[in-house]
This record gives sequence, structure tokens and C-alpha cells, in this order.
Amino acid sequence: MRRAVYAMLWSGLLGPVSTALATDVSGDQWGVWTLGGSPYYLVGDVRVPPGEMLTIEPGVEVIAQGHYKISVEASTLIARGAPDLPILMTATDTNAGWRGLRLESAEDASDISFCVIEYAKGTGDYPEVRGGGIMAKNCSPTISHCTIRYCYSHNTNYNGCGAAICTESSSAEIFNNILHDNIADSGGAIATMEYGSPVIRGNHILDNTGYYAGGGMYLGARSSPLIEGNIIMRNYASGWGGGGINSWTSYIFYNTYPTIRNNLIAHNSAYDGGGIYCRYDRALLTNNTLAYNSANAGGGIYALNYPAQAPQVTNCVLWENIATAGPQIYLYPDTGSAISVTYSDVQGGWTGSGNIDTDPLFVDPDGEDDVLGTDDDNFRLDAGSPCIDAGSNYALPPEVVEDLDGNPRFVDDPDTVDTGIGDPPIVDMGPYEYQPRNPADVNGDGVVDIDDVFAVLAAWGPCDDPDDCPADVNGDGTVDIDDLFEVLANWS
Repeated sequence: MRRAVYAMLWSGLLGPVSTALATDVSGDQWGVWTLGGSPYYLVGDVRVPPGEMLTIEPGVEVIAQGHYKISVEASTLIARGAPDLPILMTATDTNAGWRGLRLESAEDASDISFCVIEYAKGTGDYPEVRGGGIMAKNCSPTISHCTIRYCYSHNTNYNGCGAAICTESSSAEIFNNILHDNIADSGGAIATMEYGSPVIRGNHILDNTGYYAGGGMYLGARSSPLIEGNIIMRNYASGWGGGGINSWTSYIFYNTYPTIRNNLIAHNSAYDGGGIYCRYDRALLTNNTLAYNSANAGGGIYALNYPAQAPQVTNCVLWENIATAGPQIYLYPDTGSAISVTYSDVQGGWTGSGNIDTDPLFVDPDGEDDVLGTDDDNFRLDAGSPCIDAGSNYALPPEVVEDLDGNPRFVDDPDTVDTGIGDPPIVDMGPYEYQPRNPADVNGDGVVDIDDVFAVLAAWGPCDDPDDCPADVNGDGTVDIDDLFEVLANWS
């Protein structure tokens, strides 16, 4: 490691001097990259050698001066920023980019969190092309709370995959990241390849592109990922399709399949499979909402399989998806493709136990801005939705206790007759569990506090319209001291 000092001399022989310090790095590196030494300029490839550890402090900037990489080989990388002091990894030349983080047989204790990783580009021959921002092979690091953007993985043979994150023989923990505007041949944001059971939870996967398959995610052969609690929107795929997710884990050969549950998959597009493309894949799709996705065939789901590989769809909502053939679900006919759909709301109807074909009553699917496909779209269930208490409790394992918002997953709505199956409370369809409003929350902001006291006082006296008098907490037609006591008794 050597210190490079850059000085700018102002006019005059002894005029003021402004210095900017940077640290040039290349070759084998371990120890600590400190904030005081930042920015760190990659002037060549960096390797964390076997048995060593490299720690990067919060706030450090790592700026590649060429198409260089940081390799972690049978060693440990701790790149742990902070919410208000993230680590930045970028390139001086954003067109040429840099080669990103390459973890191979790294220690599972490796942790990449609160980082901004951008302009990492995977090019060249297979397998080197795989992975843009982060490649995790034969190791299972934690990747969390990062923003990974403008990354790329492509070659002329379309071997690229996972522009933001690619895993191979890995059970990496990938959670609470924002992955946007990345491009790969397969898996614009994430690709899971060859064995392993990575956990992909709580991420925002937005505006990514897959040239070949999987605009948001590509789930490759012999992998068994858990895809849970993600928001997957506005991704695009051509080729084999799957605007949101392309799942090709090859259940028929390897008995591997993904579990995809509690996700919002909306406004994605592809030639086939706007929301999800299942190719010879027995995916378990549970409590997802697939809405406003578009494709030539299979606006919501496209399934190409043999009957023994039928995807299992339970507690899902498929609504307002668009396609010339099979707007909600398309089954490729030449192989006798099949799918099992139960306890789901499918627009246009679908045969199966517990299925319905009724408007799910989303709270506000075009959001406050009245524009479809923007981040404020609200796909939660409104009061009176037929999807409330209409799912199958048996479709979810005991460890699932929260919905996409982090609210309790099993909540009874006393105003809804249970139409699902299982011991009460019955789970709702879709990723969001309807949370009945506490009558003491007079202003409906989710908290019982002083604002609700003021709302009661402002409405004091007989209700003008007893059917529309939220301050009448006990429902007796008059806003009075009893309602004030109800608010105080339910104080948050």
C-alpha cells in the first residue's frame, strides 16, 4: 500500500496549498482500509489472500482506476458501512467500469452491508463473465442494506448473469438491499446458479433488465432459493422471458425448486411470463400478488413443464396482468404443461379449491400520484376485500409469522366471514395481511395518540351521520367522555 499525495498550488511562490489525499492499492491486501486513508484507488487487481481479513470502514470510498477487481479467496471481507456513512465502491470511468467483488471459497463470515456498489461490469468468456457487482462462489456471505446499481454482466454468447449479485454453490443471505438499473443476460439483478439455498428477503428489485431471461431474477439449475418479502417491479426480460423472475431450477432432473412467497411482483414485462416464467420448474408460489405485469403470453405466470413438475400456486392474487394469450396464467401446450392453483384470486377464474374471481380491492393501485407503476402504488387489501381470511393456513410453514409490511401474518378480521381453510385466524391471500383498524385510532394513522384525543374533542356531541363518525369510538351515536376513555385505554 502506498500513499499518493496530490497538491494544487495556488498563484504565488508561497501561496496557499490545498491537498487531497488518496491511497493507491493493488496486489495482496489485508488489515483495515480506514476512513482517514480514503479514497482508496484501485490501480490494479486486489486480492485478500487465504487466511487473511480485509476490513473496510464506514464512509470509505473505493474508486477503481480501471477494470480491476477485489478478490476474496479463502479469506474474509468485512465491508460494513453505516446507514448515514455507507461505503462507496465505484469506477472513475463509468463506461469501462470495474470488475466488482469476487468472493470464491471466502469465509462465510464475510459481510457486505450498507454499501453502494455501482458500475461493476462482467465481460469476457464464461465463466468469468458471471456476476457484476458481487460474485459469491463456494461461499455464503451476508449481503444486506446495500444499493447496487448500474452494473452489468454480458458477452456475445449471453453467458452473463447476476449483474448486481450472482451466487454459485452458495447459501448467501441477501436481504434489505435496493437493486436497480442493472443489466445481465440472465438475472438483471440476481442470479442463483448451481446448488445452494440462498435466502433473498426484503429487497427492492426495480428497473433491471435480462437480455436472455429474468429481468429481476434468474433461478438456475440445481439451486433451491428462498425468495421472500421482496418488491419486484418494472423489470424487463426478452429471450426466455420472466420479467420479474425466471425460474429454471430443473426439478425434473435434480429435485430442486424455489420457494417464492410474500412478494409483490408488479409492472414487470417480458415476451413470455411478464411476472414469472417457470421452465421445467416446480416452484412453490405462496402469498404473492402478481399484478399489472405484461407479456405476449402469460402476463402473470408462464409455465412450460411436464405435468409432474407443475408449479404450486396458493394464496396468491393474479389481477390486471395483460397478455394476448393467458393474461393471468399461460400453460405451454406442447408438453402438456400443468399448474396447481388453490385458494387464490385469479382474474377470469381458474379451477382449484378455494379459488375466487373477484376484484381484490387493492387500497390504491395507482398510488397518490394516480400513475400506475410508480413506487407509491398500494397493493394492500382494503376493507371488504374478498381476499381477507380466504387463504389456506396449510400453505405456510410455522416460521412465517410476518407479512410483507412486517405486520402479523395471521390476523382475523371480525367483519369478514372466514372462507379459507385451517384453524383461525385464517391467512389472507397476497403478501399483505389486512390489519383491522383499531376504532380508537380515530384519524386512521396507525397510532393511538394525542391527535386522536383532539379528533374526539373536535367532534364532541351527537354524530351528524352515525355511519360516518369515526370519533364515535364506541358506536353509540354520540361523541362524549366514553369515547375519550376508549382512546386513552388504547394509547399506543
